[in-house]
Amino acid sequence: MKKLFLALLALLAAPVLVWASGGDTGHSELIDFTKTTYGYLGIGLFVAAYALVPLENTIHLRKSKPVLLAAGFIWVLVAFAYMSVGDTHTAHEAIKDSLLEYAELFLFLLAAMTYINSMEERNVFQALRAWLVSKGFSLRVLFWITGLLAFVISPVADNLTTALLMGAVIMSVGGDDKKFVALACVNIVIAANAGGAFSPFGDITTLMVWQNGKVAFTEFFHIFVPSLVNWLVPAICMNFAVAKTSPKKLDEKVEMKYGAKVVMALFLLTIITAVSFHNFLQLPPAAGMMLGLGYLGFFSYHIKRKEGRMLYYDNILGSRSKSSATNALSALQGKTHDEITGLVNDLPTPAFILDKEHVITHWNTAMEKLTGVSAKDKIGTKDQWKPFYPKERPLLADMVLEGDSKKLIDKFYHGKNMLNNFLESAYEVSDFDPSLGEEGRWRYFTSAPLKDKTGQVVGVIETIEDMENVQETKKYFDIMERISRAEWDTLLFFYGVTLCVGGLGQFGYLSLVSNFMYGDLGPTVANSLVGVLSAIVDNIPVMFAVLKMDPVMSHGQWLLVTLTAGVGGSLLSIGSAAGVALMGTARGVYTFGAHFKWVPVIALGYVASILVHLLINAKFM
Repeated sequence: MKKLFLALLALLAAPVLVWASGGDTGHSELIDFTKTTYGYLGIGLFVAAYALVPLENTIHLRKSKPVLLAAGFIWVLVAFAYMSVGDTHTAHEAIKDSLLEYAELFLFLLAAMTYINSMEERNVFQALRAWLVSKGFSLRVLFWITGLLAFVISPVADNLTTALLMGAVIMSVGGDDKKFVALACVNIVIAANAGGAFSPFGDITTLMVWQNGKVAFTEFFHIFVPSLVNWLVPAICMNFAVAKTSPKKLDEKVEMKYGAKVVMALFLLTIITAVSFHNFLQLPPAAGMMLGLGYLGFFSYHIKRKEGRMLYYDNILGSRSKSSATNALSALQGKTHDEITGLVNDLPTPAFILDKEHVITHWNTAMEKLTGVSAKDKIGTKDQWKPFYPKERPLLADMVLEGDSKKLIDKFYHGKNMLNNFLESAYEVSDFDPSLGEEGRWRYFTSAPLKDKTGQVVGVIETIEDMENVQETKKYFDIMERISRAEWDTLLFFYGVTLCVGGLGQFGYLSLVSNFMYGDLGPTVANSLVGVLSAIVDNIPVMFAVLKMDPVMSHGQWLLVTLTAGVGGSLLSIGSAAGVALMGTARGVYTFGAHFKWVPVIALGYVASILVHLLINAKFM
């Protein structure tokens, strides 16, 4: 009785923590450190760190930060624990196992997130949203359409992206009807979580189950009907609370950018590649996803050619973005006069070049368009100032050619200039030009000396851009930019969880809880409770803990825990990334209370989905 009480107390106090123990680590024998100071400190660290995760939106501390800190210190404790018994090998091998497991999931998710970000950049999701809001559907029809689309899209895109997309539609059309917006958001969260449950690509938990070999790719469709029931039951109940009125039709049209459909097709091909790697080649799906990222990389090169940016490299991942002007200047460094002639004329950035005597030698086509002055009227003269100023004065290029350029530049552009971070001896300036447009515009210009291969200055180049055009460059497709926009907080959070779970597993907390959950309660009850817990605690560590425990149970039970971990988060608004995200975007309308009001019907759908699974998949149980 005492053991049972302690197990229940541990489950209530820190369900993820006590589950977070590594069953079969692949090593000989796990030493029991559960009653040592190291084990207790490890528990305390994880509880303290994870207690901050649900408070992310309140205290504005990213959820990845506390778990990263806890993970590092937990493994310090693991190392000390094993060193105390004279073992300096086991901790090293164990953390390598955890790192390998994380690396596979990280690479898989990175490729998938890059594709999602690329489709967003190509206006795929925006075009769908615009189409929906312009159709003039009634509120009830819109309730069902957004729910259905959330259920259909989330198996391919993650439930977070899907919820945000459909939530934007609801808020655009629902307007001041707060009751409808809140109700539709509840429906979207349920549908997105349910749709993600029957696909390896729909949620991180399903991905983990697939990559661990517990459920094959095609076997996920065995829980399609239970997932559908999980959404339909509460949706039907909530349907009667939705008015049949039609909101004002919005006139909005968004066209997908060049290559959008190809990016979608490449994503589908990438999924096929990942599945083939796993099913036919017995290789990690992550390797197939990274091959698929290569597909996108080559297509992004084609898009770059189409956008006329052949002289530019995509930004180095993690670096500050270069302007198109800086890219242009970089491309011309160290080139001969003849090479410069061809390159400057092909630049999409307005540019001119002066020789050492301040005579114009190049005036490209883009500069002709910007100033309205032809190259033949400029080359060979010193009239570079005329298109920009009413009387003669040096331009930035003239100043860069001078010996004490900094002093001269400060005189004319005090407070408006700065050294360029990417090019030696180059300066950049932002200044208002009354000659541009009807009312004048701010322009951005950069100048850098041109040197020959011996390092001698042979001239200077200046690029001039309308600031509106500088903003336009942000619309270019840059695959490194798409990678950098991955959900890095989520990826780092998952690293922390993986290492915390793996580290606590080495202390040996598994046996008591595993015996209680899957022995005393039985796998059906235990797996049903997993979904309830995932509504309170993030489903990622819950599922990872179950996989680390690796209880002996039937294929049907693995399908059940996959289902419950995926849809259980719908019980509360804080139980899934989809719910938390919508609470942020529909702040004050879709709230914890607004969602909690519908918990009875959501729970009814949850129970119904379990019963349907037990019925239609009885042969697997």
